[in-house]
Amino acid sequence: MTRWCSLRWRMAVVATMFIVFLTNPVRSQPQTNVLTQSCSEVNVINFQIFISNLNDTYRDIRRQLSSNNTYFATSIVASNSEPVYVMAQCRKYMSTSDCVRCFDFAASSIRICASFNGARLVLDGCFLR
Repeated sequence: MTRWCSLRWRMAVVATMFIVFLTNPVRSQPQTNVLTQSCSEVNVINFQIFISNLNDTYRDIRRQLSSNNTYFATSIVASNSEPVYVMAQCRKYMSTSDCVRCFDFAASSIRICASFNGARLVLDGCFLR
């Protein structure tokens, strides 16, 4: 009986060592390869108000995507002369943290279109408009 317990103990130690030392940890992958990007041809009228509204909608989108199991979010600030409508969507298989990281990358990348009133960016993992 003691020999059987000793063998089981050794097998458990070997299995644990295998799991700890021989497996690769999973790495996060927000999939931020740019597939397509486009900017509108129409300039904004009041840049400061537009950027303020844009930042407000981005904060709202990020908050929505940070809640678990949410892959689609919209936000609107339309109460003044520079209305902003934002839509973001992540692939459904992504983790919440990868979705938020993809959105963050898209939000910073699409800023090159900030002086225009429209933009679109499609990445491997998410879409921002």
